[in-house]
Amino acid sequence: MRREVGGFVSAPVVEPGGDMLAMISEVAHLLSVFCRVLVLMAALVAPGAAQPPNVVLIIGDDQAWTDFGFMGHPDIKTPRLDALARQSAVFPRGYVPSSLCRPSLASIITGLYPQEHKITGNDPPRGTDRAEMLRHIDAVATLPRLLAARGYRSFQAGKWWEGGHERGGFTDGMTHGDPSRGGRHGDDGLKIGRASMKPVFDFIDGGDGAPFFLWYAPFLPHTPHNPPERLLAKYRDGRPEFIARYFAMCEWFDETCGALLDHLDDRGLARDTIVLFVTDNGWIQRPDRRGFAPRSKRSPYEAGVRTPIMVRWPGVVSAGEHGHPVSSVDLAPTILTACGVDVPPSMRGQDLVAVAAGDEAPRGAVFGATFTHDVVDLADPRASLTHSFVIEGGWKLIQPGSTSSPPELYDLSVDQDERRDRASEHPERIAHLTSRLRDWWPAAPPRRPNILLLVTDDQRADAMSCAGHPVLSTPRLDRLAAAGVRFTNAFVTTSICAASRATLLTSMHERRHGYTFRTPPLAAGYTELSYPRLMRQAGYRTGFVGKFGVRTEAGAAQQMFEVFKPRARRPNFVEGADGERRHFTDMIGDDAIDFLAADDERPFCLSVSFHAPHAEDGDPRQYIWPVPDSSLFEDAEIPQPANAAPEFFEAQPEFLRRSLNRVRWRWRFDSEDKRQQMTRGYYRMIAGVDRVVGRVLDHLEERGLEEETVVIFTSDNGYFLGERGFAGKWLIHEESIRVPLVVFDPRAPSSRRGITVDPMVLNLDLAPTILDLAGVAVPGAYQGRSLSPWLQGAFVADWRTDFLYEHLFDHREIPKSSGVRQVHWSYVNYFEQSPPYEELYDLVNDPTQTRNLASDPERADVLAAMRARREHLLREIR
Repeated sequence: MRREVGGFVSAPVVEPGGDMLAMISEVAHLLSVFCRVLVLMAALVAPGAAQPPNVVLIIGDDQAWTDFGFMGHPDIKTPRLDALARQSAVFPRGYVPSSLCRPSLASIITGLYPQEHKITGNDPPRGTDRAEMLRHIDAVATLPRLLAARGYRSFQAGKWWEGGHERGGFTDGMTHGDPSRGGRHGDDGLKIGRASMKPVFDFIDGGDGAPFFLWYAPFLPHTPHNPPERLLAKYRDGRPEFIARYFAMCEWFDETCGALLDHLDDRGLARDTIVLFVTDNGWIQRPDRRGFAPRSKRSPYEAGVRTPIMVRWPGVVSAGEHGHPVSSVDLAPTILTACGVDVPPSMRGQDLVAVAAGDEAPRGAVFGATFTHDVVDLADPRASLTHSFVIEGGWKLIQPGSTSSPPELYDLSVDQDERRDRASEHPERIAHLTSRLRDWWPAAPPRRPNILLLVTDDQRADAMSCAGHPVLSTPRLDRLAAAGVRFTNAFVTTSICAASRATLLTSMHERRHGYTFRTPPLAAGYTELSYPRLMRQAGYRTGFVGKFGVRTEAGAAQQMFEVFKPRARRPNFVEGADGERRHFTDMIGDDAIDFLAADDERPFCLSVSFHAPHAEDGDPRQYIWPVPDSSLFEDAEIPQPANAAPEFFEAQPEFLRRSLNRVRWRWRFDSEDKRQQMTRGYYRMIAGVDRVVGRVLDHLEERGLEEETVVIFTSDNGYFLGERGFAGKWLIHEESIRVPLVVFDPRAPSSRRGITVDPMVLNLDLAPTILDLAGVAVPGAYQGRSLSPWLQGAFVADWRTDFLYEHLFDHREIPKSSGVRQVHWSYVNYFEQSPPYEELYDLVNDPTQTRNLASDPERADVLAAMRARREHLLREIR
């Protein structure tokens, strides 16, 4: 039986003394759990015998929680959803965390609250490019992206605000998202249901046996309220026209849901499909004119934030009502768990299947917030906040965003219309619920993190002991990696310091920003979009010390950096007042510590850029290391690179054999004794950097800043140490383009400490990452992507699998080139040679790139595909 508790219907309970009923109830519960376990085992353990369930997510648009037959409305007819309710676990006390469509839909697709995904309103601030707001969906995991890893195909139909359907990770969809063609909140997708159901039916029918995820969010019963006359006529009698139209729209929406459910039945898919239902927010139709009434849409009241939530999974979920409150943020973890996908730790929702089965206790409270229609500040959700609310048991607290307005308290068990504010009667309950709200979203936003960017010069990816180097010892960098995330597939898009450092500043390819050696200064339009300029505008204290390496227009550096201390590499040593000779690596460390020692309450963003381990090209010693590191590696025997034998050099074309790579090889590696000594010098310079990095990190710790500072370590490009008979960089080969990358974020989950990850990341990604970590909006012109999801443990299904490499420096001894580096293949075109010279390498079977397959007829199809991909990427980034 069901017991009514405080005006709400609870889950089934057993009466005292009902031993037989208790036994039957317990047996039924165990059978439910057993069936669920069997389904999951079939899907997860034996994928050859079964597959995960299909998922259909139905999302109503602007419909009050009361306006369904199964929710007791006396007039609105919703027979198809009523039937679905009879087959589902129904949660009549469902809530959305925000009563406006865009933030509500974003919470459904991400499982995050609006302040977490930062999509708080429908439109960006006035005068802001809409594309800038789309960066928020790029930075978080979405259901389609997460499900893709499990082999799901996905389809978007209906309301969708976040650009084209691809932006959310859908494999297919209706929305193009192009503003020039009316793209804003769904464009072509808004036709679903109103005009036809065919796109959805075609998607369901068009699969190859893979499970599917369907986002069915029709623009119903949303305005325009233009229902078919056959439905409108049913509701006109004795009602104002506007009420009749809204009622008819609710039934029209119901009909489309029925058509979708019928199609699943007709195709024999119903038993293999989870159907979930929710609305994006509530609505009360004004009785006198078009539009919604107060205390409904866009408000924190029940008519704005409450919605029934349903879950139907035949054979797994038992039909019945559950009286405790749940949230639409629960839908994502429910779907992921059912489909055998790990739920990211960032999601705070519950598995409603487990809650319905009694396997998981319902949460104690649900939370939400309302915001302005247009976002006030893309980076700061609190700037747009109008109200927050918490519901615990039968009590609901509404807290205005302004502290000058009093809170409201309602006893929903007897007052679901929120007519009587009980705040003055229950100060202790106000205090308790206010504390719950603060725990959910602290009143004061957390301090924005400091950012410390450490960049070396010419340090290859394997030149750290934590990367497995057989000779080098880098204990301080290892310490950083042990606390953070080390990216094992980090690359630069141009392997030369000038262009690469401009890319670090701007998140743009060389072809876009146009800067390298012998070009005009980096244009002001690019420095104005640089991460330090934007960080300074956002209130950060910005600084730069060390090798800048980029010429800028007059005054640009001072606009980017509040403290700007560039240091030339010469002289390598300076004698201080105490007579001590200080190496430039140590002096850069001194400058960094001076910056950090300043008494300033603002968060800082400091770039520390070392010259080391770059060689001193005009000095026969080449590598001039700090004195304290002189004895390091003296007895180390440096192994010969695997592809350094003369035949690898001789196999290359003449223009490469006489290039600057070979000239510098003669300076450094043309005898075995010289190679040993030079390489030891290179390692000593890295050891010097490691020692100074330790000093800087120790200073952070001494000042209590270690847990407030994100530390990023990387290099501007890789380096040849004799491979292919070369020294230097410039070319697309692995030794030249791979760089170290370690990111320590003290706010990351403990599970993300001391791990390695292998997505293909680029120097393009550092500027958007820095801005994103600081909560600063990322410009739409940026060509990289924030690495934040990888730091937090979110899986990004649509991450890049290749990138364009280019080297456009006008130098007679360095050939210009552009190419594509993929996971399996590496391709380059030296386009100024006559005829153009191409290289194609199979990185899986030939990781040291010893065999050029460009002329292999068996690889002609691969070569053609790589040529085409290069042309596509060249067009895309211009």
